[in-house]
Amino acid sequence: MNTVKHETRLYTADDKAVVRANNDTYYGNGVLDLRAEPVIFKVPEANNRYYVFQLASQTTDNFDYIGTRSRGSKAGVYAVTGPDFTGKLPEGVVEIKAPSAFVGVVGRIGVDGQDPQDMEAAMALQSQIEVGVMSKFYPEFKPKTVEKIDFPAYSLASITTPEFFSLLNFLLPYTTLAPDDEAMIKKFEAIGVNKSGFFTFLKENPEYEEAFAAGVKKGLERIDAMMTEIGTVKNGWMLWPIQDPYFGSNFRLRTQIARGHIYANCPIEAYYPAARRDADGNPFNGQNFYTLTFPADALPPAKFFWSLTMYDNITGLMAHNELNRYSIGDRTKGLKYNSDGSLTIYMSHKMPVEGPGNWLPAPDGPFDILLRLYGPKDEVMNNTWVPQPVVKLSGN
Repeated sequence: MNTVKHETRLYTADDKAVVRANNDTYYGNGVLDLRAEPVIFKVPEANNRYYVFQLASQTTDNFDYIGTRSRGSKAGVYAVTGPDFTGKLPEGVVEIKAPSAFVGVVGRIGVDGQDPQDMEAAMALQSQIEVGVMSKFYPEFKPKTVEKIDFPAYSLASITTPEFFSLLNFLLPYTTLAPDDEAMIKKFEAIGVNKSGFFTFLKENPEYEEAFAAGVKKGLERIDAMMTEIGTVKNGWMLWPIQDPYFGSNFRLRTQIARGHIYANCPIEAYYPAARRDADGNPFNGQNFYTLTFPADALPPAKFFWSLTMYDNITGLMAHNELNRYSIGDRTKGLKYNSDGSLTIYMSHKMPVEGPGNWLPAPDGPFDILLRLYGPKDEVMNNTWVPQPVVKLSGN
């Protein structure tokens, strides 16, 4: 709590806990409790290396960022303050106001996994980043006394059974809701949803237990059905909505991202076109051979860097392969451009005749791909750039 735990390796096919993780950055994760005092982020000069700390409220809205895109690469000191904080901060400390008492933090530091020196430099940056409560850095600041919270242990039942409502009511007192969220919660007051911290409706009305269980099951089924298409589909690519804020009152989008891509960045920070079908509308399968070509004047427009990552469509995880390559992009060594400046990427389970240079190995079965644009340029943000369709090669 109130710090960030850094990882010093890239995710690979050996990692099973996180679906559709990236293979581009060292991750960092943390949870902030802002009830007693602010939490300080002291970041050093980043020397133009891409890094970001994504700050998400309890409703998973990304309310602010600390990083290369949002703050520049110079050193800085930032204080994330809770919704009730009214104190004065030391000179030179930039305040970032959080809408909830608890905040989720996801850190990402760009690294070239093929370059040992770059990996060392990224880890050196990690070691210089300091995160902690304000009184640790400024002893003259006196934190408030707050109650200790005994958080319930996470269990699958908390999202797949009526236990969900107990967890919801437990968390609501620590959440400052936007007006639209307040209005949504109010609709469920009749069935015991409130900020009391406790859910007692089923104890008081046991005759509704079966109805609650059926409702949760049906609700999850509806959510899972929504996951097949997020945003719009162009050229076979699923393009998430580009909007600000992310997510505001767009409850459908918030639900889709929380269910399948929790803690995804806002489009202004990183954009994620995804594809699972070829130009003819057929699902990808590693038994076939595919190409994806970016024209010379339409290479992925990213201010920092871009990558294309391969996933097993069944598990959502990266797949073992003979190259130990899980993504390909503008930093990939040995990448070959065509004579006209265009770039063709080959995807299949078996190595193509063109060799390993531009090959993104696929699992031996269904797969999907995710394009990541770190710092998308204007043509992405105004919807004028769309990736070309993925083409299945004839004879396969």
